Amino acid sequence: AASYLEPSTVIETSTTTTCETETIPPLSLPTPLQPIFSTPNALISPLFVLAVAMMLLSLLFAQKFSRSPLQQIGQVGPRGRKYHSWNESTSGGCGGRFIDWWIFGGSVWIRAALCLWDGMAGTHSSHGDNHDESSGENLFACFGVAGNKADENAADAYAKKEGEFTHDHTLSSTGIFGFDSSLGGFGPICLAPIRASVFLIGWCSVCSFLKISYNELVDFATKLADPASAGYFQQIPSIYREKIGNVVVSILYFIQEVMNLGNDLVEKKSDALEDAWLPTIAYAIAFIGVLEFSLYLIGSTCMLLRIYRPMGVSHPGGARPHKIVRSPQWKEGKEHFMSQQLLSGGYSSSHDGMKESGALSNKWRCAVAHDSHRDTIKKFNYIKSQKDDDVSSSLMTGEPFGRQIWTLNETQPPFGKEVTEDDIENELKQELVPNLKEEKKMDEKTEENNNIFGPLSPIGDLVQNIFSFDRESETSKEKSKQDETSKLIKKMASGGRNPMAFDPSKNPNSCDQIFRAQMITSYLEKNDGKFPNDISYLQDKGENDEANPPKTAMEAAKRGVAFYSLLQSTDGHWAGDYGGPHFLLPGLVVSWYVMGCPSVMISPPQQALMLHYFKVHQQADGGWGTHIESPSTMFGTVICYLAARLLGAQKDEDWIKSGRDFIQQEGGAVMTSSWAKFWLCLVGCMDWKGHNSVPPEMWLLPNWFPFHPGRMWCHCRMVYLPMGYLYGSRFIYSQAETDPLIEELRNELYCEPYDSIEWDRTRHLVASMDNYSPIPTFMKFAQNCLSMYENWKVFRPFRDAFRKAGLDFCLEYMRAEDLQTNFIDIGPVNKALNMVSAFHSANNDINDPAVRSHMMRVPDYLWVAEDGMKMQGYNGSQCWDTSFAIQAVWECGLLDRFPILSAKVWAFLERTQILSTECSQSTPAYQYESCDSRDKFYRHVSKGGWPFSTSAHGWPISDCTGEGLKGVLALMDSPVVMDGVKRGVLNDIEPKRLYDAVNVILTLQNEDGGWATYENNRGFGWYEELNPSEVFGDIMIDYSYVECSMASLTALADFHEKFPDHRTNEITFAIKRGAEFMKSIQREDGSWYGSWACCFCYGCWFGIEGLIKSGESASSPAIQKCCQYLISQQRANGGWGEDFTSCYDKEYAANGMQSYGDDGSGVVNTAWALMALSAAKCNDVEAVRKGVRYLMSRQLECGDWPQEGIAGVFNRACGITYTAYRNVFPIWALGRCVATYGDNIDKDPCNEEHKSES
Repeated sequence: AASYLEPSTVIETSTTTTCETETIPPLSLPTPLQPIFSTPNALISPLFVLAVAMMLLSLLFAQKFSRSPLQQIGQVGPRGRKYHSWNESTSGGCGGRFIDWWIFGGSVWIRAALCLWDGMAGTHSSHGDNHDESSGENLFACFGVAGNKADENAADAYAKKEGEFTHDHTLSSTGIFGFDSSLGGFGPICLAPIRASVFLIGWCSVCSFLKISYNELVDFATKLADPASAGYFQQIPSIYREKIGNVVVSILYFIQEVMNLGNDLVEKKSDALEDAWLPTIAYAIAFIGVLEFSLYLIGSTCMLLRIYRPMGVSHPGGARPHKIVRSPQWKEGKEHFMSQQLLSGGYSSSHDGMKESGALSNKWRCAVAHDSHRDTIKKFNYIKSQKDDDVSSSLMTGEPFGRQIWTLNETQPPFGKEVTEDDIENELKQELVPNLKEEKKMDEKTEENNNIFGPLSPIGDLVQNIFSFDRESETSKEKSKQDETSKLIKKMASGGRNPMAFDPSKNPNSCDQIFRAQMITSYLEKNDGKFPNDISYLQDKGENDEANPPKTAMEAAKRGVAFYSLLQSTDGHWAGDYGGPHFLLPGLVVSWYVMGCPSVMISPPQQALMLHYFKVHQQADGGWGTHIESPSTMFGTVICYLAARLLGAQKDEDWIKSGRDFIQQEGGAVMTSSWAKFWLCLVGCMDWKGHNSVPPEMWLLPNWFPFHPGRMWCHCRMVYLPMGYLYGSRFIYSQAETDPLIEELRNELYCEPYDSIEWDRTRHLVASMDNYSPIPTFMKFAQNCLSMYENWKVFRPFRDAFRKAGLDFCLEYMRAEDLQTNFIDIGPVNKALNMVSAFHSANNDINDPAVRSHMMRVPDYLWVAEDGMKMQGYNGSQCWDTSFAIQAVWECGLLDRFPILSAKVWAFLERTQILSTECSQSTPAYQYESCDSRDKFYRHVSKGGWPFSTSAHGWPISDCTGEGLKGVLALMDSPVVMDGVKRGVLNDIEPKRLYDAVNVILTLQNEDGGWATYENNRGFGWYEELNPSEVFGDIMIDYSYVECSMASLTALADFHEKFPDHRTNEITFAIKRGAEFMKSIQREDGSWYGSWACCFCYGCWFGIEGLIKSGESASSPAIQKCCQYLISQQRANGGWGEDFTSCYDKEYAANGMQSYGDDGSGVVNTAWALMALSAAKCNDVEAVRKGVRYLMSRQLECGDWPQEGIAGVFNRACGITYTAYRNVFPIWALGRCVATYGDNIDKDPCNEEHKSES
């Protein structure tokens, strides 16, 4: 460096004839890069100090003006603005790769300038358009922290102008057009200097390295040129020494030129430190300007030449290079039947906690709504008095509508003056159905003689008769009628299978036969033993009569609706099996076991049904898959084996031996994934050192920290929250060291003695069959660092200082989650973990109120089908399925043909809107809707949204809100429903509630224009580099999805048609941006990847319908390309088919639904494809006609369709069941095709051609 080099350094370069002398110029440094201290190679220069100061001030600014804990450093753009298409294709200016931030992140300066302009102008205009002031809350949390008092007043004024009720939540006029960072309008102003600081600190580091390198090279060159130099240099021949010297000199000149950058801008040297700051600032501005312009040119060139294009965070990417090659295998032709003992609640096991029992008088039944609440209260012995009107609400909080549980108890009478869904249904029948009153005046005696379903006939008795093998009747005539009806009901409920048989080798998906039989029986009991008119032929048909197939598509649709109406619950929703994953139930079983096996939580009859489930789903190799259609995995096998043993299965049983052999062949339980290891640690079958650290202190990080747990996807966040608490507490089953079963399991699960295992060496072990998302190297490095943090004594003072605070926050956060969801919790995994955490925090007191409240909600997750009792992936899919179903009926034009069905759906959707009814607003959950609570606990706005399942669940989702809103808007077209509202038979859903739903949808739109699930995207693509799960993909942040985007923007479009004056410009622009996002994630082949179902047919339906509804022409390239893609996938039989491998491999299944469909096709995939093609008004009418004929050919005589392969998926790698899909989507597809193509869809082209020739 200039401060310590001589004026010149002479290097003599020798040749064979001459000795040349070359002078290397001294290294001159601009003033900003000169060391402040005397140490020659010091990094600290005026420029470095400026960069660090700017970074710290920006972070302090971010901390002070943070709008919420959802800091999105990187989410820098104002919503609705589109400056550069290359930048908007990424999420928040930061794509899925770090390179995207470096090259394409410079637009933050433009945004910062516009932010300042908006601030000075006092407006929030968007790209020159005049948008409405928003009455909605600010994007991030709709947390509702207004930017200033003026904003709040403006929002209030708008609300008054619209005649809307303004609740006490603070509003912000920035609303939907506010900035997408949690810093609000300050976001870009903070983030731009942070970006500059990163570049300047990097440049200072490079300069320091160059200075050191320059000095070292000078010394090297001097020794190289000196003939008298000793050592290694003497061994180099002179000719090579000359060449090396020339290279070194060239490098030195290059360094000198680099370091001379900026010398012309600022003076070269300053003797006074205070004189260096102005040149330093000028140098920094020039450097950042030149660098950003250079990066812009590089990025533009790369995109122009298609060398590199940034892929948005939410783009699902192309096909996986590593395909799934294994398939599940079961013993062929082995049908499993649930014994009469199991169906009746009996059980048989030698386990200590289960005693022999004969068949009971009652059977398993599904209780819903108020009936389910009363049953739970009785189960927990909380009945005080039948006259106590408040006993139900005080113990079971939240809306009862939608709740569904399986019980052995008989229906309980209402509490006091409680108005139940049965009362509502009866009133609907009296008021809305013509001539019903006259029919009810029929002679009671005549009715009883002609109807085997007498008014006193309990549902449970008939269900018992249906599945009873030895039954007696008072008279042979009555017995004959019951036999005939029971046989018909069993056939209708079987979905085309052998009644009550379960053969996983044919199809591991249940048909929901038990539930469907109960609902059909209940319908007949309530409707004088008569089916709806469209399927009344079933009761007139003789045993030997030929089948009566539908003649037209609309006739098939009517039959489908008529059959599906039999399955509607009394509260208006459709229930069904939402199982599939095998890893959910074991978590509940472990929780039950470590809590002391309370029978009120899992009773012996439930244990028996659970064991049956595990037994029938075991594969031929002895293992279990991650889900029902998955090949065996260590994740599924280890955790299912553990649960089976805890439930009472004995180690010497053949099926248990087979499972143990599989585990040991794969290397023992140390080879399972991290989630399974966590449950093993809780129950005492693995040392905590074998599990990677989940430090609860992470929650204490400042909110602006780039990686914060509050930024993660809510499902991921809410699972790792209790994991952090239990890990930090080192929770272990209290009897682990004395329980003989735990001792046995320690010997069975491992290939070596338990006490000899070096647990720390097993943390990263995982079987290849589990490793869907391999842990990246950086994450392993981080986990190793955390292991040292956990185990090294040097860190103990720090841990002691912060761990308790972290644990306390985790407990407070879990408590908030419990109350916000009425102890249901967001999903089954965190439900079980939160329950164990509450148990631990209560000092293992099973009678603690919070623990009992948790146990009262366990039945919400359990479902009974012909394959046993399982734990569902949610507390059901009630609102989701019902919203789709009513839209299907609406598009068929059949709302008023089935008036009770439509009216009950209205009642259900009215009661299911979150925090919008008197009942839901009386719960503690409503108190957490305040700004401070949402701010503290990372929650988006909830009021006005619709859930996936029930109002009591409390988590609104963008697409569920969209579909729920569309369902309500569709029902507004029904004169019968609107008449019921007008007459007061049905509760009104006033416009303000619809405005709340629209606000939820608008505020959930991401910066990239798409919609995520529960919240806005708060993190970055590189968060997936920290995914610790191994078995799931894309779980770290809330991405934008084609499904959520379509549901949201189509809901906005439908709403805008009926309410054109509400937030017009915001809605219009949101739809436009949503359409742009959907086109941005369309694949090159024209398809869309479906992230929540199997898979491309599903994604294509959402993609096409979303674009069409947003105003895209059916002839646009995007839509035509997708239509061509779908037609290319149509199979010879006219249908379409995919299985789970499409989701896993991200590539259309080559053989379609080969295993569980019909010659590779499936009714659900076919329905999705037809809905997409008909929405696009596809010109290939024959392709659509073939698909329609396929659906009609697959329809069963009763109007049902067969249950085929698994339909749903989540996190790329796990399938989940939707039994409702086989009914809803074929109906919808048939109705839409008829509406689009008219009678032309039913024409046979061959017959038409023959007629023409004649």
